[in-house]
Amino acid sequence: MRRREEVNVGAIELFAKEFTRFLNRVENQSSDVLGSFLIESEWERYLDDAKAIVQSFETAGYVLSPIEPTEAMIAKADPDVAAGKTMLNARGIKPYLNTIYRGMMHSWIQSRDVQLILDIISMALARASDPAAKRNPAAFVDSSFRRYAKNSMDILNDVEKAGFMVLPDEPTPHMLSSAVRMTADNRDNAKAIGADPKYIKTVYENMIKFRPDYCRPAKN
Repeated sequence: MRRREEVNVGAIELFAKEFTRFLNRVENQSSDVLGSFLIESEWERYLDDAKAIVQSFETAGYVLSPIEPTEAMIAKADPDVAAGKTMLNARGIKPYLNTIYRGMMHSWIQSRDVQLILDIISMALARASDPAAKRNPAAFVDSSFRRYAKNSMDILNDVEKAGFMVLPDEPTPHMLSSAVRMTADNRDNAKAIGADPKYIKTVYENMIKFRPDYCRPAKN
């Protein structure tokens, strides 16, 4: 089994490969030898397109993050624990933090409206399909880019299967209430502070802040 930190196939690289697959009309990479070769040999050409998608997500209030939190995300979630100011150490609080993150993740999947996310991917596919259009942004003022909605959904599904999720940069009320409920029910792992919404919101935002560089449009 791979360690969690080794998931870095690279979310940006993953989007670039999805672009290559789409533009070369590779339906089944596992059985299409030529298609697989094209993807592996040409995906770097679409790195800028992939970075632009992730940048657009962030502009719209989303971030790309691992579905399973990395060790670094957990370590930075609670500054007091990281600084040794509480009786709990990072190892002791890890089950509680995992409960918060997974509870919010589950809630987001159940309640999200993916239309804006799909629109961002669709516009990027439309531009990549017609490179000349990159010099004419006005070409995408209408909704014609939505003809790529199914392709965008396929890409989003593939990204999630690979272990990444497009999440809001701030937790929604539904996400907060879900995490509060799950931590309240999971008292064996609960921190002394209890299921406090303000604390949970801070934990989520800290974890998202310290997501890996391979989930960002450019390394900071």
